[in-house]
This record gives sequence, C-alpha cells and structure tokens, in this order.
Amino acid sequence: MPYSQLMTFGSLTPEQACQALREAGLELSPADIRLEAREDRWLVWLSAGRAAWFPATMRGRERLGIDRKVLRLLAERCTFPVPHILFEASSGFDVRALVPGACDPWPLYRRVIADHALARSLGAAVGRMLVEQHTRIVASDVAGWLPRRVAWPMPGDWIRERLPGVVDDQGLLAELCDVIRLYENVAVDPPDRVLVHADLGLHNLAVDDRTDALAGVFDYDEAAWADRHHDFRYLVFDAEPSDMLEAALGVYEPKVGRSIDRARVRLYNAACAISFLALRRGLPAQDRSAGRTLEEDMRWVRHALALVAS
Repeated sequence: MPYSQLMTFGSLTPEQACQALREAGLELSPADIRLEAREDRWLVWLSAGRAAWFPATMRGRERLGIDRKVLRLLAERCTFPVPHILFEASSGFDVRALVPGACDPWPLYRRVIADHALARSLGAAVGRMLVEQHTRIVASDVAGWLPRRVAWPMPGDWIRERLPGVVDDQGLLAELCDVIRLYENVAVDPPDRVLVHADLGLHNLAVDDRTDALAGVFDYDEAAWADRHHDFRYLVFDAEPSDMLEAALGVYEPKVGRSIDRARVRLYNAACAISFLALRRGLPAQDRSAGRTLEEDMRWVRHALALVAS
C-alpha cells in the first residue's frame, strides 16, 4: 500500500521513514535521520533544523492535526517563534522547521532555581508570549476542532484507581484524593477560557544558548480551549521564591486586565504532579517516568501539597 494511503504508522523503521519522506521531496538514507518513539507518534530528526512527525495511532494522528492547526494560527496572529509546517502528507505525517535555540530542560531547571535573574527574565518572556497567545485567538477560530478539556492531568477516576499501586501511606493517599477532588470541582468562568498550550514548561521552550533569551515555543499537540491558569502551572517549581511565575504574571496581568489566582495555579500544579505519580503504577522506583524517579516524583508531590495547603 502506498504510504500516502496509510492512516497511521504503528511501526516505523528508518528505511520506511525515508521512503515516506520522498513524498516531501526529501531523498534521505537511514544514516541521515534519527528516529524516536514518542507518545502515539514518531519523531524523526532531520538535518538543517527540521524534523518530521508521524502518527503511530489514530490518537497520534488527531494530536498532530491539532498541533498543525494551532501552529498555523499562532504563526498568523502572534510574533513569538513556533515550528513552521513545511509539508503535510495525506497519511498524517508532516515535516516542519524547528524553532531556533536549545531545549535541555533539566539543566535549565537547575539554572533557573539558582539564578533568580535568569528565572525572572525567562518568566517575563513567557508572560509576553502568553499575552499574545491568550488574546489573539478567539473561540470562533477553534470551534469544532480544539478540545475544551486539557488532556493532563488525567481524569480523577483514572488517578484514584492507580494511586494505591504507588502509594501505601493511607493518610497521604487520602490527601492526594482530596486534592484531585478539589481540582475536579474548580468552576471556570467563561472569560478565563482561552487557547492554552496545556503543557507549557521548560521542556517545551527553546532558549538561545548565547543570550538565554526565549527563542521559541513548541509541542502544541495538547492545546485546548480551557482555563488560562493551566499555562502557568509548570512555572511553579519545588523551590522558593517563585521568580519565574511571578515575573510572568507581572507582565501578563496588566496586559490582559485579568488577575491570575495563584492558589488555582498551585492546585493545577499539584493535580499534575499527582497524575504523574499515578502514571508510575507498575514501575520500579528507580525507573524514570516522564524523566523522574519515584523519589523525584514524591518530592514534587509533597512540595505541591504543601503549597496547596499554604
């Protein structure tokens, strides 16, 4: 079957990727590319600041479709750099130009914790970016295709069913379930619904490796028309003070004329931490899930719980 007729790429070898990419006018050999399995998708690293995304499942195909639509809207309406779609195949894969800059989230995390000036500078840049993202796209732009619920954290029933396989402290387990219940009961005012990235953190920011300036934002496949507070939740770190978050809000709030509820941001951060903890069910403590060991996940969860209670 021709690659153009495939709906998904459940398995993908470098040879198959190269064959498919000929449709985009790229003549490559397996030595020219690097293939990575991602959630429901395949990422194919190319040369010259380009990459290709292939759907591994129908869910992956949907995510890539949303990602491309959002990227095109942002490129049309906003000034901050995002990936540029160079080619889109009927089979669901695409080739895109990447944003400039480097993305190395764990070293950057350690730096922003230690370097308050860097944290404030990056936070202000994120705030300026979110002003544009949250104000220049309106509901009618995304009606009928953008989800109205963020994909993460997972639904409360999923979390509650899995947590006992990770946490055996009954007191802590009850506390975690209380936080998820609080999260589920948050009432969102219609004016707070905007285009949210919904996974906006250091892992989806590109930074200029010479100046440390924000160089671009990527991975909009989990975007939603949802509560604007979600786009600040990963600016809460397990350290004080909250330089990056407060710098972002210092730019954002005056520009949009709307206050951000810090307590809600902390609650959303805690719900995400708990969802990641639930994701660990069945994994050994030292295995890295989303980049963290059980000890590291627990450190995030306990810090997040303390912030919610403060």
